[in-house]
Amino acid sequence: MKSIGADTIKTIAKGMNAGYIYVDNDGIIGDFSELAKEILGIKTSGHQKHDVGRIEPGDIVIFADNDLGNDDMMRPIDMKCLNISDKGINQGDIVLAIGRYKDRSAKPVYKTFSSYVPETLIRLKTKIDKLELSVSLDCESRSIKVTVAGEVYGMDYLESVGHLVVLDGKTKEVKFFQAKGYGYRGEEAGELLRGKGYQSKNIEEKSTELVPTVGMSAGEVLKGKEFQHELATLLSAEDGAEIQKVLEIYRRWMLVKMMRIKKGTKDDGVYIFIRDRELAQKAARAGAVLKEKIENASRLTAYKDEVAEIEFLKNIVGNSVKMQKVKQLAYKAANTRFNVIITGESGTGKTKLAREIHSIKGENTPFVTVACNAIAPSLIESELFGYVPGAFTGADAKGKKGFFEEANGGTIFLDEIGEIPPEMQIKLLNVLQDKRIYRVGSTKPIDIDVRVITASNRNLEEEVKKGRFRQDLYYRINVFPIALPPLRERKKDLQLLAESILRNLLAAYGMDEKKFAEEAMEIITAYDWPGNVRELENIIERAITLCDGTTIYAEHLMISKPERQAVSLKARVEAGEKKIIEEVLIKHNGNRKKAMQELELSKSVFYDKVKRYGIELE
Repeated sequence: MKSIGADTIKTIAKGMNAGYIYVDNDGIIGDFSELAKEILGIKTSGHQKHDVGRIEPGDIVIFADNDLGNDDMMRPIDMKCLNISDKGINQGDIVLAIGRYKDRSAKPVYKTFSSYVPETLIRLKTKIDKLELSVSLDCESRSIKVTVAGEVYGMDYLESVGHLVVLDGKTKEVKFFQAKGYGYRGEEAGELLRGKGYQSKNIEEKSTELVPTVGMSAGEVLKGKEFQHELATLLSAEDGAEIQKVLEIYRRWMLVKMMRIKKGTKDDGVYIFIRDRELAQKAARAGAVLKEKIENASRLTAYKDEVAEIEFLKNIVGNSVKMQKVKQLAYKAANTRFNVIITGESGTGKTKLAREIHSIKGENTPFVTVACNAIAPSLIESELFGYVPGAFTGADAKGKKGFFEEANGGTIFLDEIGEIPPEMQIKLLNVLQDKRIYRVGSTKPIDIDVRVITASNRNLEEEVKKGRFRQDLYYRINVFPIALPPLRERKKDLQLLAESILRNLLAAYGMDEKKFAEEAMEIITAYDWPGNVRELENIIERAITLCDGTTIYAEHLMISKPERQAVSLKARVEAGEKKIIEEVLIKHNGNRKKAMQELELSKSVFYDKVKRYGIELE
C-alpha cells in the first residue's frame, strides 16, 4: 500500500460515506468522526427529539421486542410494571405491549408469541384517552414501528431489538423514544423500566454525545469479540496490512475495513472505516461473501433457534420466508400426533416433507408411503387394510397385511388422498376415528397405532363443496395443514436448491465435481418451474449427463418454455402488476416507501397487492 497520511484517509472515508475511527499503536482512540458516532448510536440525529428524564408512574409505555432478553436487558418479571403478569411470557419470546407504567388500575393490551408466528407482520393497537397508539413488528423486513397520532418511531434490527416509546401520562406528549445505539447509551428497555434515567436526543443546547470516545481505549468503546480480535491482529501486523469483514460492534453488524499504517510517524496506527447495515447490504450486491455473512448472522426470530437446531431441516432446502414457515410448522407437527395434511402442487416435495416429519420422532419406526392415485379402486380396500385367506378370487392363500398394519407403530403417508373413491372414504374415516381396521373378509378388528399424514395437490375444500370428498373426512385429516409453495413463489431458494440437488446427484452417480456457470444459474432462477422440484431435479440430472467438463452451461440445461395457455384479461393484468411492483422494489433496493411513491399507491393498496401476489419483501 502506498504511503498515505491521516488527512488522505479521512478524505477516503468521506468519499465512501463511511464512519472513520483512528486507533493508535497503543490501542487508544485518537479520532472518531461524527458519522461514526451516528452509525454506532453514540450520537443521535434526526428531527424527532426529547429531553432528559425517566419513566414515571402513569406514563404510557409502548414496547415491542422480537427476542425478549437478548438485546434489551429485559426479564419476564419486568412486564409487571405494565400490569402484565403472564406466566406464559419467557425469555426469547416475541412481545408487543401498550400500558401505563406502574398503574395497577390500568388495563394493558399485549400479544406474546413463544415460537411460531402465523403471520410475519404482527400488529397491536389501542386508544388511550382518544389517542390512537399502535405498534407493529415485521419479522420479514426485521423492523418495529411505533405510531403515536400518526408519528412513526421506527427501529430496524438484524438479530434482535427491544423498542420502547414513552408518553407523558398527563400531556400525552412523547417523552422518550428508543434509537439505534441504545446499548452504548445504557438505555436498554429493561434498564429504563427498572427506573434508570435516559439522556436527551437531538436537542442542540444539550450534549447528545453520551459516550466519550477520543482518549479512551478502543476495547472500552468498540465492543465486539471478533472485532477486537481483528483490531489486535492488525495492531501487531506490518505496514500495509488490511482486512474487510462484516463484524459485530456492540451487538450491531457493520461492514468494517481496517488499514494498518506503520511508518514510524505520528500517524501510525489502525484506521477503521465502518458502514451500517443498510450500506453493508447495498455493498453486498457486489460481494457475495458479505451477503452470506449478513444472512448467516441474522435469524428470523419469529421461528426461534429451534429451527436451526433441528437436524432434519437441513434436508428441506430453502431459507425464504415461505420455507421458514414450512419448516417451523413441520417441526411443530413432528412433536405432536395430530393428523397432518400437506398441500401443494405436484412435484413440490410433499413426500420428502412427510418423511422428514416422521423422522424427527419416529426414526426407527415404519414409514409407509401409499400413492392413492396408483391403486385401482377395486383394490384400494385390500391394499390399505389387508385381507384374510380366501377373501376373494386370486387372494394369497396366506392372506396379506395392508399398508396400515405395515405402518403400525409408525407413520402412514397417504399421498393424493383426494383420489380415494367415495365408497372408501367412509371406511377410512372410521379407521381414523376408531384406530382399528378390518381386513377384507374378516369381522375381527385389529387395533393400530399409526400416525397419519396425507397430501393432495387438489383443493379439497372445493372437492367437499362439489360433493366429491366427504366433509367429515376432510375435517378429520385437516387438523394440522402445511402448504408447500411452488418454486415460482420462492425463487430466492432456487440457487441454493439447485446447488444442493447437483451435489446430491454427483455423489449418487460417483461423478467428478461440477458447477453451474453464471448464465446457467440465471436461467434456473428466471424459469418458473411448472413441474417444481421434480422438474428441477430432472433438468439437472440431464445436464450432468450432457456435460463432459466441470462447468454446466445454459446449453446443457435444455429448458423448454411451456406451451402458452389461454389466460384471462384479469390474470394478465395481475401478472403485469406483480412484475411492475417487483421491478420497482428492486430499483429502490426494497425501499417500500419509495416504491409506493413511484407507483402512486396508498400504503393499504400497496400491501394488499403485495399480499395478493405473494411478493416477498426484503
